[in-house]
Parts: sequence; C-alpha cells; structure tokens
Amino acid sequence: MEKHYSRSYFKIKQQSMKSDLQTKSGGRGIRLSVHQLLIAALLSSSVYAKEAIIKDGSSSNVAVDISISGKVTDEENGETLPGVNVVVKGSTIGTTTDATGKYKINVPNKSATLIFSFVGYLRQEVAVADLQTIDVVLKPDNNALNEVVVTGFGDRAKRSLGYATTSVEGDDIRRTGAINPIAALQGMVPGLQVQPGIGGPQSSPRFLIRGSASLDQYRNQPLIVIDDIIMEQDVVQHNGGADQDFGNILKDINPDDIESINVLKGGAVTALYGSRANNGVILIKTKKGFSQKGLGVSVSHSTIWDKAYRTADFQNQFGVGAHTNDWITNAAGELAINTANYGYSFGPEMTGQMFRDITGELRANNPMPNNILDLFRTGVTNNSNVSVTGGSENGTFRMSYSRNDAKGVTPGNDFGRHSINFRATQRLLGKVLIDGNVTYVKSNSYNPANQGGAGIFRNFAYGGARNYDTNYWLNNYKDAVNGGSERNRDFSDLSNNVLFPLFEDKASKIDDNFRGSIDIKAPLFKGLEFQGTTSVNYIGSNYEKKTRGRDNGFANPGYSSSIRNVTVARYRANLNYNKIMGDFDVLLQGGGELNTSTSKEASYNTNGAILPDIYRLSNSRNPISLSEAPPRQTQLSSFFYQGSVAFRNYLTLNIYGRNDWNSTLVYNDGHGKYSYFYPGVDLAWVFTDSFKSSLPMAFDYGKLRMSYVISGNGTNAYTANTGAYRSNSPYIDANGNSVISYEYQSNTLPNQALEPERTTKFEAGLELKMFRNRVGADLTYYTQDTKNQIISFGVPNSSGVGNALINSGVVRNRGVEVQLYTSPVKTKNFSWTTFINYTRNRNTVVSLPFGLKYTSLGGGDGYEAVAKVGGEYGTIIAPYAYAKYQATAADGSPIDSPLNGKRVLIAGSASSTYFARATNYVQGLDKSPVVGSILPKFMGSWRNNFQYKAFAVNVMLDSKFGGKIFSTTTDLGQWLGNTKSTLFGRNTATGGLTYTNASGVEMTDGIIADGVYRQGTVITGLDGKTHDISGMTNQEAYDQGIVRPTRALAYYANGHSWGVGIREDAIFTSSWVSLQQVSIAYDLPKNIANKFLLNGLRASIVGNNLVYLYNSAKDKVNPMNLNSTGSGAMTESSGMPYIRSMGFTINGSF
Repeated sequence: MEKHYSRSYFKIKQQSMKSDLQTKSGGRGIRLSVHQLLIAALLSSSVYAKEAIIKDGSSSNVAVDISISGKVTDEENGETLPGVNVVVKGSTIGTTTDATGKYKINVPNKSATLIFSFVGYLRQEVAVADLQTIDVVLKPDNNALNEVVVTGFGDRAKRSLGYATTSVEGDDIRRTGAINPIAALQGMVPGLQVQPGIGGPQSSPRFLIRGSASLDQYRNQPLIVIDDIIMEQDVVQHNGGADQDFGNILKDINPDDIESINVLKGGAVTALYGSRANNGVILIKTKKGFSQKGLGVSVSHSTIWDKAYRTADFQNQFGVGAHTNDWITNAAGELAINTANYGYSFGPEMTGQMFRDITGELRANNPMPNNILDLFRTGVTNNSNVSVTGGSENGTFRMSYSRNDAKGVTPGNDFGRHSINFRATQRLLGKVLIDGNVTYVKSNSYNPANQGGAGIFRNFAYGGARNYDTNYWLNNYKDAVNGGSERNRDFSDLSNNVLFPLFEDKASKIDDNFRGSIDIKAPLFKGLEFQGTTSVNYIGSNYEKKTRGRDNGFANPGYSSSIRNVTVARYRANLNYNKIMGDFDVLLQGGGELNTSTSKEASYNTNGAILPDIYRLSNSRNPISLSEAPPRQTQLSSFFYQGSVAFRNYLTLNIYGRNDWNSTLVYNDGHGKYSYFYPGVDLAWVFTDSFKSSLPMAFDYGKLRMSYVISGNGTNAYTANTGAYRSNSPYIDANGNSVISYEYQSNTLPNQALEPERTTKFEAGLELKMFRNRVGADLTYYTQDTKNQIISFGVPNSSGVGNALINSGVVRNRGVEVQLYTSPVKTKNFSWTTFINYTRNRNTVVSLPFGLKYTSLGGGDGYEAVAKVGGEYGTIIAPYAYAKYQATAADGSPIDSPLNGKRVLIAGSASSTYFARATNYVQGLDKSPVVGSILPKFMGSWRNNFQYKAFAVNVMLDSKFGGKIFSTTTDLGQWLGNTKSTLFGRNTATGGLTYTNASGVEMTDGIIADGVYRQGTVITGLDGKTHDISGMTNQEAYDQGIVRPTRALAYYANGHSWGVGIREDAIFTSSWVSLQQVSIAYDLPKNIANKFLLNGLRASIVGNNLVYLYNSAKDKVNPMNLNSTGSGAMTESSGMPYIRSMGFTINGSF
C-alpha cells in the first residue's frame, strides 16, 4: 500500500501539479482583482473551452454508470473541508469537494475504491460497494509529515529540509490591515526583526534576518521573492534616512492576494536563489484558482482607523522664558513674553496669570498639554477587494481587484492603490502544466510625514513652548495681508518650520508596477521533468516636490521632479529527475538562470521662479538644473544543481551547488573575478521514524537538522567602475545637434583584483511535536562569518585619489532562535493555542582594513553607530560624551583617586560651570568613548489563539530588550526645557537652590553639577580671590563660596546645545513590551449563511499597536521613531506620536 506521505520533491511536485489546480479556497472570503492582461486571457480561454465539455462533477471521459456523492469534514471541529481530492483508485477519474465540502463523482462499478486526500490530513480509502452516499471524516495529520515549504527548488516536504524555515499564513497577514505585508510580520517569525515605518501608511519597514553581514548598512535586507519574481534590493530599500519616506515597492503588494509568506533563513537559500539571497529570503506565495463547480466569488471590505494617542513625556508646568521671573511689562502695564527667550520653556510657572502673547491676544498663562496632538488628525484606511475563481481539473483561474485609500494621521498625507491580478493554470495534453500570473498596481503617495528638520515633533521639542497655542496658529501661520509665511517669523519658528511647510508644500510620488510570470512544467519521461520560468518586474516612479514661496505674495516658489524606471527580468530552466531505488529516494536537479536589471533616472529643478504658485519647469527664472544618471545595468548568470537522497523517508541528505557570473565584478576592460562557485550541504533526520518502537508514545514527530554553506556575493552596479557622469557641456555632432555625453572621473581607485564577498554559514536545529501535536518546539543555533567585504576606504591624498576599493573586513553573527507552542486546552467547543518566539543574535566585527578600529554606520552631531573591531556591529561611540576625570601626579602620570571616573567640569568663571566633552578633554585617554550598542540583547513575542465555537480571538505581545538609541526628542527637549526630565531645579519646589546672580537678582533655579573640575582650573571666586579648584567637586566649590550654582537653563543647555552639548544624556537603552495586536472574529454558521446564498461570512475587529506595557526609554519617547531603514539605524527622529489602529473587516463568499 502506498505510504501516506510523499518522500521526495518529485512526488510532491506530482501532487502539486494536480493540487495547483485543486487548492482549497481558504474559506474566509478571499478579496482580490483583474484587468485586461494578454497572457492571462490566452491561458484562461483554454480553461473555459475545456470546461464547457466536461460534465459537472466528472473529470473523465470514461463511461460511468454509478454516481456517488457526499461530504468531507474535519474530525476535530466538524467543519466541512473544501478542496479535498477524491480519486477512484487505480484510475484517472477524480474530483474535489466544493466550497461547502460536498462532492459528486461517477465510478465504473461497485468494486471501485475512493481515495480521499488533503494536505495536513491522513489519507482515507473507502470501498464503494452498494453505497451511493459516502460521507468521510478526515483526521488531521498530527505528525505534519506532509507539510510543504516553498523553496527556490520548488515545493519541498519540510521533513526533508536541513535548514530553518517559518511560514505565516495569509490570514495572519491580512488580519493586521497593514498596507505593507512585511510590516505585518512583526513578532511573527523568530530571527526576523521588523521595525515599522513612521512616515505614514505607505512607509517602509526596516527588516533583518539574523543580524547584519555587510559593512554597508543598506545591503543587509533579505531578498524578497513574489512567486518567481525577484524584487531588486534598490526598490525594496527606500532612500535610507531621507526626511520623507514614500515607501518602497512592497507597498504595492496586495495582502489579499497572499496565500502564505515563507521566511527562509538558512544558508542553503543562497544556493537556491543566488548570491542576492545572502541575507535570507522572504518568499511570498500568491493565491490561485481551484477546481470547482461554477464560479466562486469572494468580496471583502476593511476599515482601519489610526489615532495619535500620546506623545513623549513633555512637562506642562513652566511656560515661555529663560527663568521663572522672565516676564516683561509692556507700555500698557501688562505682563508680556520676553520675545528674546521665546523658544525656551524655563519661564514662569503656568498658573493662569493673564499676559499679552506675541499673537497680540491677552490670554491666561495655562499649559497646552495637547498642543502637539492638536496637529494630527484621525487617519483611516479603506480597503475593498473582490475576487472570482473557477476551473476544472485541467485549468483554473483567479481574478481579483483591490482598491486601497488611506489617509494618514499627518495632515496632507494620503495614499491610494489600485491592484489588479490575474492568475491562470492550464494542463495541456494531460501532462504539461502552465501557470501564468500577471499583476498591475498603481499607487499614489502624498506628503509623507517629515522625519528630519521639518518634523513636527522635532520642532515642538526644539522650539514649541508648552503654552504655545496650536489652534490659534493653525489659522494664522500665513500672512493674511501680504501672503507668504506669517509676519512674526522671528518669534514663532513653529509657524515657519512646521505649519507653513506642513500645509503649503506638496510632495507626491506615483508608482506603476507591472509584474508578470509564466511557469511551465512538462514531464519528459518517467522520473524526468522539465521546468521553465520567465518573469519580469517593471517599476516606474514619478516624483514631484512643490515648495510654496514664503516671501510676500508667495514669491519664489520651488519645483522639482524626478523619474525612475527599473526593469528586472528572470529566465530560468531546469531538469528534475526522481527515482526510487529500494529504500532510497533520489532527486537530482540542475539548470541555468539569467537575471538582468536595468534602471534609468533623471531629476529636474527650477532655478528661481517667474510667477508664484506656478509649479512647472517652464516657470524657472534661470536655466533649469538637470541631473541624469547613465543607465545602470547588471546581469547575473548562474548554473545550479541540487542532489537529494532520502533513506526510508526519514534521513535526507541535500547537496547544493551554484556558480554565478556577476557583472558587478567586471572591470571596464573585461577583467575581474566575476565568476564564483559556492557549495552547500544539509542533513535532515526524522529520528522519530527511526525509533518508532523505542520512543515514548508522547513523541509524534522529531527532526534533527544541520547545514553548512559557503556563499558568494557581488556588489552594487558600477561599484567596480566608479566615475561615470553626465557632462555639463553636451557634445555637438556634425549636424549641429546637441547630444548628451558622459565623461569619466573617479575619486576612487579601482581594483581589477576585486573578489566576491564570501560568507560561511552553519546551523543546527531540532524540531519536536508531542502529545498529538499539542506541544511543539523549533530550536536553532547558527553561526555566520562574512569576509572579503567589498568596501571603499579613505587613502592618503598623495595617492591621487581619496578612496580605494578593496576586499577586507570580517563580520560575524552567532545566535539562537526558539519557537515553542502548546495547546493546553482543546475541547469540542473551545481551544487555546499559545506560541512563544525568542531570538538572540550577537553581531560582532572581527577585522577591518588598514588596522582601523572602527568604521561608521551613521549617526549625528557628536555620536555615531560604528562597526568596531572586537566589538559589536552597531557599537555607539560619542566624542560628545562626558569626559571622565583622571587624577594625575605632578609629572602628569595618572594616579588612583576616589574621584576617578566622575564627570569632568570646566569653569569659565564663578558663574559658569559646565561639563566637558570627551573629545575636548586633554587628560582623557579615549576621545571617542563607547557608550553602548544599538543591538538588542534579545527579542521575543507571545501569541495566543482562542477558538470558541464560531468565535476566534487572537492576542499578541511583542518585545525587545536592550539596545540603545539616540533621542532627538530628549536632546532638544532637554535643551529647551520641554520634557519632564528638565523639571528638576526650576524653583525651590522642584529642588532648585536660591542664589543671587551677577546682576544682584535673587534666583531660585540653581543646580549643582555632579562632577569634578579638571586639572589646571583656576578662577576668580565670588570673594574676588584667585582659587585653584582642580580636583574639587562642584558641591565643594559651592559650599566654600567660590562659585554660584548653575542656573537650570544653562545646566540643561550644556547637556544638549549645539556648541557645547553632551549627547550622552540623550543615548539610553530602549527596551519595551507592547500589546501588539488583539483581534476578534466571528464566522456566521454555514446553514445560516446558505440562506442568504452565501458560502461563508466572517466579521472581525482588530486593534494594532494598542499600548506599551513597558517602555524604558527616557521621557517615554516612541521607540519606533527611527528615521532610517539601514541596519545602523539608531536615531529617534522626533517623527511621530504614538499611534494605535482599530478597525473591522467583513469577508463574504458565494
């Protein structure tokens, strides 16, 4: 009798060639799209032609004389199962159950036997005999031995893989309501770190698998593959740390088209997908049609509301001014603001006293606790989908259309997307299977939230007094008489830096994305199959920026535009051979692949403007500025093979090999080490099948796996051939025509001996399922070393260039991944399943070229994240950290002292004490001290799924512990006195000391700095005498009457101002635990749904990013506000408030 489980790729392929045409619908109301697409039309025409001559329920031309019908249900929950294969044993007669689990089939005679099979369930055989109705109950396959994983070599049984994979179902993606499906993976997959974008609904998430391998922080993202279509990294990676994030191409993936997402983490994926998969692969599998009677239609609609619900912890006690007595009296005898100190919030306590504001209004001096949130609106995302499916055993199709309209919480931020998809399969001559898939998406992104200098939060933290009346300025930021920005621009920077650009400047990006693929599978003879795949991915982008004039009459506007076109094509052909020889199941695969990529881009800018509010290049006062890059083309040719030998279906050895010929490593004259081979091997042992009789009954399934891979990688286009640029003086040909010409000048020394990067990966893992699949675990340990990094480093100017392109540097990753699950409660009406994910990665730098100690990954004024030799990738160094005291002897040698290690103070006078920066402290040993690392200690999530009758509840907590960030909110907020962390020392009630300042005015905002005066500090004290206060603490010098305390504003400004600021105070650990998602769904009982001519109806509500249960960040800043998608991101950019989402979805099918 044939075994229940396929032992090899080829058996699964034989199954999938049939199940590709007979896949279950997913049942929950699929929502999708269609447009006029030629390939799809050609494929679908034959589907309809053949379907017209096939009798309902029958899948054979064989004469029949007995009709059998029935339904198939799930043993555990009693629900019907659509898409179950029903086949007459020993024949080609077969059908599948419909959307209600029913089937009808004609059999030749009473001696026939029906075989019922479905992925994830044990196969069942039933003799027909005298039966006319056969109802079958299928038992779930607790051993999950038929679990199938999509890989670069096609569908493989997971039991045969020697590397780690994690699969996420499409329903889990759609439940979040996220526009970008990668953002929906947050907390779902161990080893995958996802940082959501903050620029609006269209923004780009940052995502990494198992840390960073490249010293180029923008070359560490995983490869994205949609079916057979590869998404180039430069269109997946948005423009780094740019101030506005219009989103990457992933926003053009319709989540409602997704069947599943497989995250392939092991080193073997590089052999499967080539060197571009060096950082892992996120493989998105889309839906297809299935064999059914008539047409199936699914519709859905979701509405998600976004609400900005809180900010960082700003203080609401003290208003505008430099100190608590900072009032002036105007000519009318009224209290008024000292406009010279308008940007500070160290002023008088806000107790309702009446004053004349700079607006001219007489109003009460009360805090405006919501003056930031008042700027944000309620965002809303509406997503509607419709899909139509149909087919027979010889052909299927699926058409879908989706429309998404989103309004971000930032005024003016909007996003729209239209997605059309058509997918069809057709079997020709009973053997050849053709699968065609075409998608067209048009998306429009408008005015993403600024994350840099024009960011709302940044400017409020920087210059937004806590009694700033936002609602007044919303109506008065423009000069109502003359036009342009408001007239009091010297005293209301928020109006000029935030409100005017927020409401008057416009930026937009329109993307057109066409993706198409066709896959052909053809058996040549017994055991041998040919497979050919062709795919193309075209992205066309148009960007516009309109900057309204701020001068009178809105004069001098600005206008810029750019266009970019990217075309990526993939051609692949391979042979698959499978043969069973006794206890051995052998699979051999080999083939070739060609990948090409071409991109073109140009940008245009006006140079002055003739008329206001005219945004055209023709309105430029002076010749327009044109920047046009030469076309960028790359080609990657490959040969690959795989050999797989399975012994008795429980011990599988896989051997991989791939050779790439990479154009990015070819020098101008044709030289270069552009060919590189990389092998791999993995082993999978299902030990529970080896020791069935000796293992305890509790073990349902157990597998040990191990893999070792050496992979190669090239570099970015033209990195090896730097220096091509467009000439400012066009070439005039013989006919007098102006011809664009390109010249070559490089500041980087080329390297004809440039070698490919090399990565060595090893992993070992254990998979367990126990107690009838009630308890399970997936444990992984991995190591990874990447060497021969292709990097450009600075060289002495005497060489004639500024940089040299070299191979050097070693980056190492070590880590563990844990996924645990259990179903502690499982009854007829109620079940509870819980999942725990844990990830710990150590990302270190082994070596750098030229004896360098570190190389920068990015940062800001006085701090940066670096790759430090002997330290972590993402070590934070801060030249503007606190200098630490070191006592010295008379000869200058260091000596022991209890004061060693304290912060160093500098005294300019008896009234001026401030902290010293490390970089400026002559006695310090380290001018760029390490103050931490951006890498988390570990990440984890906890998911719970509850099912009670027709109700389903899902709850997920996500967490990150460790890893430091630099906070712009804290840095600027402390400088200007806007955050709660600056309340200490404002007056006697908050701990301030009373003193008399140099002008003889009594003050109450004195603070004693916790530090030691540096060696050689000699000042004139308050008594008029000269004092050497070297080695004294500030407290000691104050107690002796030598110095005054530091006033609060000067104390906090010392820590954060541009000139002398200490950045270390704004660098802190960001650990958090969030209630990431809660959803509740209800499925209308089928008997009720059928009364309304529906096959099913589901209604659900969901909440995302609901609340932080724990947040260690100083001033409770938003830990997700990192303004870069690079792996060195560490700057909290003051970009957005905390935003939670809540909404509903309705799915129906008929």
